[in-house]
Amino acid sequence: MIKTILVDDERHALESLQLLLEQLFPEQFEFLALCHSVDQAIPAIQLHEPDLVFLDIQMPQKNGFTLLDVMPNRDFDVIFTTAFQNHAFEAFKHTAFDYLLKPIDTIALQKTIVRYLETKKADPIHSILESLSQQMGGLDIVAFSTSEGLEFVHFDEIKYLEADRNYTTLFLEENRKLLISKSIGQIETKLPENRFIRIHQSFTVNVTKILRYDRSENYLVLKSGEKLSVSVRKNSNLTKRFV
Repeated sequence: MIKTILVDDERHALESLQLLLEQLFPEQFEFLALCHSVDQAIPAIQLHEPDLVFLDIQMPQKNGFTLLDVMPNRDFDVIFTTAFQNHAFEAFKHTAFDYLLKPIDTIALQKTIVRYLETKKADPIHSILESLSQQMGGLDIVAFSTSEGLEFVHFDEIKYLEADRNYTTLFLEENRKLLISKSIGQIETKLPENRFIRIHQSFTVNVTKILRYDRSENYLVLKSGEKLSVSVRKNSNLTKRFV
């Protein structure tokens, strides 16, 4: 299913678009959030990590372009929905997948989604990674796509992950690093829950690499010497796991 977020300040526009998508493509879309503003949409996107965002442009206070400006390295596609034709050039400067005029034409929407689905099917790297993930599931190895190709990493090599907006750095044994253009939440889905734990908005750690937990200063010390902060909100994760 396509993980989807809809953003529009008009409630009826959100509900109409959701209904259209459900009717035209039953069981193809998972609607993660319906947002009425950019300020609602940003945390929803960060939390849910959608594949696709339908985004209105003209909204009170902040327009749709503002959302994309604060997410320059986004890992989701955007289809703009707007009543104004004069934003088309700016929309495609923001690498929009498509630009639909309101009221949304059923045939135009259908053509756009069919093209979107075909594009995803035609992505060879995505297909390769899906296949490799299935084949390597029992080998404790995960494959990542990087700017240089595919990297194969054994779970035991990973000490911890550090988030930087829509990028994540994997800190590996022997002082190696691997930069992945995915959010930390997306990478966590590839890792076993019994071996990795989120301790901070920015950090996920391999529990086999932990040496001790300093409760007074609220940080973990790894066997390799690194110190990682534990957030107050994530402190309970450690307590449930080890106490």
